[in-house]
Amino acid sequence: MSEINLKNSVTLNIDRLSYGPYGIGRFSGKTVIPHTAPGDQVAARILESKPRYDVGEITRLISPSPVRQIPPCPYFTACGGCSWQHLRYEAQLKAKQQSVADALQRIGKFADFELRPIVPASHEYHYRRRIRLQVGSNNVLGFYGTASHRVVEIRSCLIADERLNATIDLLRDWIRRLRTPIEHIEIVAGDEPAEVVAVVAAVAPLAPADETGCALLASESQPIRGLILAGEKWRRTWGQTAITVDLGDDLKLTVEADVFTQVTAAGNREMLQALLEAAQFNPSDRVLELYCGAGNFTLPVARLVREVIAVERDRAAIRQGKLNAQKNELTNIRWTCAAVPKAVIELNRRQEKFTKIVLDPPRTGAKDIAASLPDLGAPQILYISCNPTTLARDLADLGKSDYRLQMVQPFDFFPQSFHVETLAVMQR
Repeated sequence: MSEINLKNSVTLNIDRLSYGPYGIGRFSGKTVIPHTAPGDQVAARILESKPRYDVGEITRLISPSPVRQIPPCPYFTACGGCSWQHLRYEAQLKAKQQSVADALQRIGKFADFELRPIVPASHEYHYRRRIRLQVGSNNVLGFYGTASHRVVEIRSCLIADERLNATIDLLRDWIRRLRTPIEHIEIVAGDEPAEVVAVVAAVAPLAPADETGCALLASESQPIRGLILAGEKWRRTWGQTAITVDLGDDLKLTVEADVFTQVTAAGNREMLQALLEAAQFNPSDRVLELYCGAGNFTLPVARLVREVIAVERDRAAIRQGKLNAQKNELTNIRWTCAAVPKAVIELNRRQEKFTKIVLDPPRTGAKDIAASLPDLGAPQILYISCNPTTLARDLADLGKSDYRLQMVQPFDFFPQSFHVETLAVMQR
């Protein structure tokens, strides 16, 4: 029960977590409070009233929840990432499982399907093999603060691979000597020990005086073995700029570090294995893969089926995928560089048919294509998602065309945050 404590102040019992950085309590409706935990009782100040809920902030923690822990990161609450560090890991997993269930039931209106227990991460910390650091005023290097573009300077990150942390001070010194203005630096590690590449976004042409410093940064004597510096319509490289992505089963991708790869190596392999087991690919399958990237799923699937049509709009990713297919002697992949909605329209125009469809869209989901996928004739659709809300919406659209939600498997790729990865299987 909630009650008014002071003017514009309330006492709240936090019931659960939202899909986001907030805990939810009740006071004349719903109030969301960041950095709270289920079971907390808090004094809070209401900051903003919206039509369906209020937003508040803690003024005092009256009674802490038993699922709370002391956040180990010194930048917690200042940095905009890792908004669940104050929760014990078991509570994080429970909340992520619930967020998937809630979205599918509330948005998708699904009731009769198998929701499997979430697959925990193999490591709660130091799991990210790529992080993006912003460059602030006076060349401060760090992450954006909570709900702002103010850069919080950091010395290291608790969820980053230690190989990435070992480069931060070096990069901080480097940008202070750099004359070329830059916006951010992405540090990327491969699955081989010495593979660390800095991918730097510039906002002006490369200053000639920076050539020597760039070469030194990527020299063999440094923990950074490669440097990619790019701006509008230009890209320069120094050192070894490719990384290895180990997919297991003696299959490895070689990918330029500025092409997207999943942030967690172990989670990526677990998702791949779950996809292969759920789909039960066979030599008669003709598979359509949408948002294929550089072939993370494409190549393993191609080993098992008659043909894969792989669609991706990023030319660099398609180029990398083709090279890896050649290296692995896979000739049954038809790579298509196009925006996915346009590609689906064209495939339907040509009346092409498939036995299985695999899609891994961005966070915004696949709203533009969900209604068109059934026309491609696949009895099975396997949807990989990083957003339960858009997943539920898109699966509901597929459900209008006689597809039935069969199985959903959540994965925790991102400990200490609210994000959750999911594999869903729709069957006709």
